[in-house]
Amino acid sequence: MSYPDIACRQVAAEDRVVRCPIRSHSVEVFDEWLAKGLQCSAGKREFKLGRYNVARFRTGTEFAEALELFRPQVAAHEKVGLMAIYVHDESRCDCAEDELWLLGEAMREAGLADSAETVINGDTVCVPIDAVCPVTGKMTTFEFFSVAFCRHARNPRDPLYDPSLGAPFTAINTTSDAFALAMLVHDQSMRAFGCPPYEVGKREDVELLFRKCVTAWQNMSINTIRSYGRLAEDSSRGVHLSEDHQSWFAPHNDPVFAELEKCPFLHEMPIVYASRLCEKWSATMFGGEAYVPSRDGQSGGTQVYAVEGVPENLYEF
Repeated sequence: MSYPDIACRQVAAEDRVVRCPIRSHSVEVFDEWLAKGLQCSAGKREFKLGRYNVARFRTGTEFAEALELFRPQVAAHEKVGLMAIYVHDESRCDCAEDELWLLGEAMREAGLADSAETVINGDTVCVPIDAVCPVTGKMTTFEFFSVAFCRHARNPRDPLYDPSLGAPFTAINTTSDAFALAMLVHDQSMRAFGCPPYEVGKREDVELLFRKCVTAWQNMSINTIRSYGRLAEDSSRGVHLSEDHQSWFAPHNDPVFAELEKCPFLHEMPIVYASRLCEKWSATMFGGEAYVPSRDGQSGGTQVYAVEGVPENLYEF
């Protein structure tokens, strides 16, 4: 059996670009952001494959309805992410905090938070979705996490300046790193073997597939972090890689919904968490072990104040 170059050539999405069904903030604004503003390599790939759902909402009830439509799309392996754009009077928002209060209230109304205050002060919004795992073939509960994106987060003069959480619209992005990685592994298994991972049969073949996909996921994450890092006019508000590429730094905790204070956090890179997740999949498929869902990839960061080898100005908030 010859293996395609999963980590490089084969990880690219199809050449076709699927036009997203967004009809507010003008199609042109959204398309320009998609073409030039979106720096997430994995996100770009999924948009090109047509696996990102784009919705509009004006109330928390409408956001909850968008989530309910998203659930069966995940279960059918049709979608991996939901970008929900908040349609509102933008003149009401003079800063990112104003946007966060509106989004927080929407989360409360959607039944996903106890109050607007708690959800914009570091609470995690987790949306469990049941689906057959694209890797193991077993029914699994995947945890999808919602994160706020703000127009004013792109403004260096805003107290909550954070370009990696900025967009030309106010929105909520809901994703699961574990499910997205599982879909990547499934895609590459179909290319390499013509069948999903759970039908491949040989453990050594599947684990080679895993290693190649972890490398691809790591490379996409490196590209994403470097791209967003270059955007930051204030280096303390940028995202940065550690020297050994085992972790990354951000001025926020990922994947909490939002924060009203910025602070540096240390997070795991895919070479750590994706490898751990693949080990669990392998143990489930070939070792008879029960798969216990976890927050691998989106487990949250560790607050840091100083790290050897990192310039001190990164912590001057």
